[in-house]
Amino acid sequence: MNIPDHTQNILDKINHSFSDFFGKDLVGIYVHGSLAMGCYNPESSDIDFLIVINKSLTLSEKNHLIESTLRLVADTSEKLEFSVVTADQLENFTYPTPFEFHYSDSWKQKNIDRTIDLEETNTDPDLAAHFVITKKHGFMLTGKPIRELFPEIPLNYYLDSIQKDADWSYKNVLNGPDDGTCKVPHYAVLNFCRILAFMQDKLVTSKREGGEWGVKNLPSIYNPIIQEALKEYAKAGSSENIDCKLLKEYADYCMKRISKDI
Repeated sequence: MNIPDHTQNILDKINHSFSDFFGKDLVGIYVHGSLAMGCYNPESSDIDFLIVINKSLTLSEKNHLIESTLRLVADTSEKLEFSVVTADQLENFTYPTPFEFHYSDSWKQKNIDRTIDLEETNTDPDLAAHFVITKKHGFMLTGKPIRELFPEIPLNYYLDSIQKDADWSYKNVLNGPDDGTCKVPHYAVLNFCRILAFMQDKLVTSKREGGEWGVKNLPSIYNPIIQEALKEYAKAGSSENIDCKLLKEYADYCMKRISKDI
């Protein structure tokens, strides 16, 4: 893979930091998301990865993991997002999937303030999609090979996982202005494409690949919306404003198709 040196240095830090932290209990560290799918943008993308371990974490271990993670992100410029799951949670997959620990930029302050209930058993429907993408596109930093560890996830769970993003995306568009022009909500626009690409052609795509599929397969009247979303995804601030009314028509069209087929 063509990974920039700076990003590779961060991956090395991730590998060394968590290999040291988990020691013999580490099963492996696996990168998924935009970096694994060849459309990583340091300006806007997270470095997404999964950590698989042999056993559940104690409360003390979770607290020490917060400290270790905060030290790591303080030493990096990119945003990190990861979940820690056990090998048993992969072998005996349930949906939504339980996890031991989660970190993302939006959770950073909660970790600093220690406002997360570390004793609560949490589940995340997004993990189904992460597992599918890891098995299809991901790569290993260390540990067992992906093909030996990650199960085949029933595709109805993958669909439900990504469909939940459609609800968020639709609400995001509806909250925008009705007339005039506006900035393109590129995540929402491309996410609709990604969902429809799977529903129509069973394609597991990145948001960029989903947008490229949408340009070819969705009604051409919506191409200006999708094209500007692709530009904005590639480089923040590069897109032109779009027609607000057409954006909402596009969102309505996508949601009607998604709702009809679910």
